[in-house]
Amino acid sequence: MSSDEEYCPEIPVKLTGLAIKYFLLAVGEGNPYWFYKCFKKVKPSTSYNNVRRYFYFLKKLGLIEPVRKEPSKHGMPKTYYRIVPGMEDDPRWFAPQAELYPETRLGAKRYVPKYGRYKGEEKVE
Repeated sequence: MSSDEEYCPEIPVKLTGLAIKYFLLAVGEGNPYWFYKCFKKVKPSTSYNNVRRYFYFLKKLGLIEPVRKEPSKHGMPKTYYRIVPGMEDDPRWFAPQAELYPETRLGAKRYVPKYGRYKGEEKVE
């Protein structure tokens, strides 16, 4: 980890999408692992895979963009991201997964019409 990565800005929220936004606004350019190390202090239950997934969602939505890659001692290069200019106030930061996959907003309700309230229960008309 380089010396500039030792700095962890204050992250005032536990929502991963918004937390990434605050992190990137504070540091300018950052990578998923650096964010994960900082976010772990705010939300200890988060996993690195979850963080990587959110970076993927944000990139796919066009809210962040890769700016550079650096070699890593673990084989895969580190990719650094920044917020796309003009996207700082986009409402999709709040729930990027739901923006990409709207059916996730329904939660468990999306299964009720097909299977009933619980698995094995008959469908109620």
